[in-house]
Amino acid sequence: MFYICMGALRSLFIAWCAWLLLGHASAVLADSIGQGSDHVDTVSTSSRLSLHEVLLQVVAIHPQQSLLAAHQQMVQARRTVANSWLPQAPSVGFSHQNDALLSNRNEREWQAQMQIPIWLPGQRQARSQVASLADDSLSQDRAGLQQLAADLLRNAVWEIAMRRNDVSLMENRHNTLRSIGEDVQKRFKAGEVARLDIMQSQQETLQAERQLVLANAELMHAQFRYQQLTGLNEMPARLEESLSTRESYEDSPYWQAAQARVKLAEGQRDLTAIEQRQNPQLTLSTRTIQGGFDYAYNSSMGVAIIIPLQSEVQRAPLLANAEQNIGDARTQLETLRRQLENNLHEAEHNLHVSRQELTLIQQQQTIASENASLARKAYRLGELDLNQLLRLQLLAFEAERSLSSQQLQVQWNIARYNQAVGVLP
Repeated sequence: MFYICMGALRSLFIAWCAWLLLGHASAVLADSIGQGSDHVDTVSTSSRLSLHEVLLQVVAIHPQQSLLAAHQQMVQARRTVANSWLPQAPSVGFSHQNDALLSNRNEREWQAQMQIPIWLPGQRQARSQVASLADDSLSQDRAGLQQLAADLLRNAVWEIAMRRNDVSLMENRHNTLRSIGEDVQKRFKAGEVARLDIMQSQQETLQAERQLVLANAELMHAQFRYQQLTGLNEMPARLEESLSTRESYEDSPYWQAAQARVKLAEGQRDLTAIEQRQNPQLTLSTRTIQGGFDYAYNSSMGVAIIIPLQSEVQRAPLLANAEQNIGDARTQLETLRRQLENNLHEAEHNLHVSRQELTLIQQQQTIASENASLARKAYRLGELDLNQLLRLQLLAFEAERSLSSQQLQVQWNIARYNQAVGVLP
């Protein structure tokens, strides 16, 4: 009997020490949460700001703008070449010849000439066509950059929405567990429950506080990524998009940009087929001669034309390189086609499944919420123990979390479907 009493006292002492340690840990963690609250939500919501306005900002500061600027200079250079009067720059030459070092009879000769390149048949039209195709490709690349920025922006804003939802749910769970802890305290003071119930309640509250800290940290990360992407400290209050009626990716800027690159490569191949040999040269020259025995000057003019012959040594590498560029462009187009088809299929499937899941989760949440409410009342009346209450509360929390997350996921999947068919926010 003595050993049984000593064992009971030892167990009670251990439980009391554990209760003190848990209470101290709760106070420390609460202080850390209070200090962490000094981190202000640096990304606020604005009802005056739209997703499209933010999209324009993302495009404006995107690193790919430098590449597009370089492409713009290339397009302008092609236009300059296509609109020039001559296919190449003309050249001039001067020469002088005398016999001072040989026969020394005072013979002198001066010659001046200008070489003017001549357009090859169809060359000017082909250059103009390539310039037009390059301009169209640049326009499609700009649209493709907007589509890329839209993808990044959609993921960033919906990531923040998900993280904010997690923080809100963790705060609600923490408040609920604190309220349950107050009920446990009341029943403990009334002698209805053991001290172990208090420690179990505090342990659950501490766990909720820890999850709240982690949720806030993930939110801060998501907001920082948004700031890096947009350069803004505000985000639109309205993120929902209307589901597009498009059913194909063919209007997507990605697809049109890839098609434009294929057409540009084909146009360059046609131009290469014309420019596989050098341009003919028209030479205008004047010559002045002073004879060795006649000091009078004799001047004359001449015209010459040089027609370069076609050589396989020059032709083969140029055409091979042009065909290689077409092959690369077509390979990229086919690879993109498969990727866009896969993205569209996944977007359609995910949206359909998420809507079905939402209907089931709504039913589960309704049942779990009613069970948790009844369990809370039953615990206060002493008809339910703490373990059963906490289990039902956890089920209700998970159901609420699933519902709110799924509602956001459906809207996110709508945005992803719009992204797959090439619709900007």
